[in-house]
Amino acid sequence: MADPPKNYPHDWVDGGGAFGRLYGSALATQTSKRTAGFLAESLLHEDPRYLPAPDGANAGVRIFHAVAFSFVDRNDSGGRTLASSNFTSATAGGFVGMAYLPPGFNDASHAGQRIGTEFLGIVISNISREFAPQWLPVAQKLHFPRIVPSWWVPTEPRRP
Repeated sequence: MADPPKNYPHDWVDGGGAFGRLYGSALATQTSKRTAGFLAESLLHEDPRYLPAPDGANAGVRIFHAVAFSFVDRNDSGGRTLASSNFTSATAGGFVGMAYLPPGFNDASHAGQRIGTEFLGIVISNISREFAPQWLPVAQKLHFPRIVPSWWVPTEPRRP
């Protein structure tokens, strides 16, 4: 929202109305993306959970695993299947803008670019999930502040 495309009309780049339009665009994209992904997972019986690489794998294998998991998913029975929900999700997120974006940005070529960006987001998300367990100790050593307040995350396991 801070840096909209340079060729957007003035009412899409300046003022409160522009903020509302850009925020609404981001909200519509995320909503359609997540809804389409959920529906595809449900209908095609895909398992939405990310499964990390096996213990002891090196960084290259882990990155390859995370990227491959963007294209190949697990089904409810544990078998491998095409990650149709990822493709459906990215496509929905890319094409939704054709309904409301300003002229020149609501065409199929821009939708294709948005689809690519949305799918790249899925790949980056998988890589982040793969390496998240190793980032926490590093963040603690560097004394990064906690993003989530301490009262939000319990320090002890719950007792039955």
